[in-house]
Amino acid sequence: MKPIFSYPITVQQKDIDSLRHVNNEVYLRWTLEAANAHSVSLGYGMEKFLSDGACFVVRRHELDYLLPAYLGEELIVETWIKTMNAAKSIRAYQIKRKSDEKIILKAETLWVYINLSNGRPMEIPEKMAADYSAFLH
Repeated sequence: MKPIFSYPITVQQKDIDSLRHVNNEVYLRWTLEAANAHSVSLGYGMEKFLSDGACFVVRRHELDYLLPAYLGEELIVETWIKTMNAAKSIRAYQIKRKSDEKIILKAETLWVYINLSNGRPMEIPEKMAADYSAFLH
């Protein structure tokens, strides 16, 4: 079975909206935090991207909100690579409530690898693609 990167979250007061559950925008932030933590764990932090003169940027997010989450709940953001080719990658996510393992959100992000000097897509380096592909499902 291919590995999945897990990123733990505990819902904080700042995450709660006027309806007393996690605000929709917060889920997006959590997916981005998990993606960043996963990249850092593979050796691809922002410093590395900047020194290489290229990095991934978001082209599209899709989020399906399935269940609410509330203050104090412990959640797990799971993420993996769904596709990777040339200059693009789709990263998938699910957020589960730790107490009952119910999935509360499913999401995908289309990432494009760009040259920072001109903003144009460029091919993902072979080693980087191999490192991320270990999480390809």
